[in-house]
Amino acid sequence: MIFTPYEDELRVINKIQKFQNTDYVLLRLTPTMIEKNNIDANQYLREMLLHANIVDYETLENGGSNGLEFPSTLILPKKKKKVKLKFYRVNNSRGDRRFSIETIKRKYQNGIFYSGDLLYISLSIDIYESPSIFIVNLTHNIPSEEMLKSIIGFDPITQKFNEIKPHLVEIIHGGFYNNSKGKGKIAPKDVGDTLESLLKVPTNNNPGADLDGLIELKTKYSKTLDTLFTLRPCFEGTEVATYETNDRSRVSAFTRLYGYDSDKHPNCSSLYITIGSIDNPQNKQGFFLHVDEDNLKVSLMKTDPFKNSVVETAFWTFDALKQQLSIKHPATLWLKANTRENNGVIQFKYTDIKFSKAPQFMTFLSLIKSGIITYDWRGYTSKEGKYKGKNHGNAWRIKPAAKSKLFGEIEKIEL
Repeated sequence: MIFTPYEDELRVINKIQKFQNTDYVLLRLTPTMIEKNNIDANQYLREMLLHANIVDYETLENGGSNGLEFPSTLILPKKKKKVKLKFYRVNNSRGDRRFSIETIKRKYQNGIFYSGDLLYISLSIDIYESPSIFIVNLTHNIPSEEMLKSIIGFDPITQKFNEIKPHLVEIIHGGFYNNSKGKGKIAPKDVGDTLESLLKVPTNNNPGADLDGLIELKTKYSKTLDTLFTLRPCFEGTEVATYETNDRSRVSAFTRLYGYDSDKHPNCSSLYITIGSIDNPQNKQGFFLHVDEDNLKVSLMKTDPFKNSVVETAFWTFDALKQQLSIKHPATLWLKANTRENNGVIQFKYTDIKFSKAPQFMTFLSLIKSGIITYDWRGYTSKEGKYKGKNHGNAWRIKPAAKSKLFGEIEKIEL
């Protein structure tokens, strides 16, 4: 289950993210959790623990005595407390995955935890690459930044940001700059390439972030949704896979199967749509996104009004989405640019610089559910025979006003 933080709790998350950009899980305490201390270890917690090589629930035998204890650090306002966590499977036919927090009831009685508190559970990695678990109460007994820094360490991203900030200030005050490619019609990537050339960054043809793999540069000069990343879906087990056996051609096959008659390209099918949640689909073709928590994937679903059914047409695994999101956005500089033409050369003036920390994957999923994060399908192809057409780069996108919900606190650089 995805627990949504309140605004004040989100501010604490942002504070933690200044020091550690690792995955985390949120847990909203209930009276039953405190009383029975038999807490559901959901998919997100299990995946986080598995990837850190702490515990694999699938290898545990049923019964509390067969569980695994692991130390954690509860970070309080003026001190830290060592707290044992126990990961185990219930001795029943399902082998329910559970965990417990040492003396949770006593902590409730002592005012450390309250019912309704939101706990932040995450990992820090030491210089020997050994993982440790830390817990922060986001609702009560909130630690200071100094306390967090002393326990979970310092974020190297901040160092990189401070290093490039003076150069960004110079660029902002430098006025208009010529398009780095010279004369010619403006292309969407020109504004970014020009900024990278001013920062003396090689043109970004690699999958990682632009600056030392830490900070991605994002620039735009039109009022569109912000592109997060491009990632083609998987088609195994779908109608597309049955229709087209060559996986490399399945994006084109998708457009052929589900597209509409193209107005601009004769004998072609086009598919230029935005795909949102089931409650806010944002297209007339019946497509919507579904977060499948049980199978750890986001499915691209389609309603069939004639068969009164819903089918999966494609999907992305959580792992693939999380990897792409973290690779492209460990931290991001968002820059807007004004444009003008001077003697046949487009010029850019960069303004409104904003700096965001690493994205929060749990929030990424919740924003898909709410329709704020969407997927754009953009392309056309021939109706039959050899695929002839163009794919314009299908992409995950977010509304500009909602970026702070995904990336946490966004700092506007004072120039």
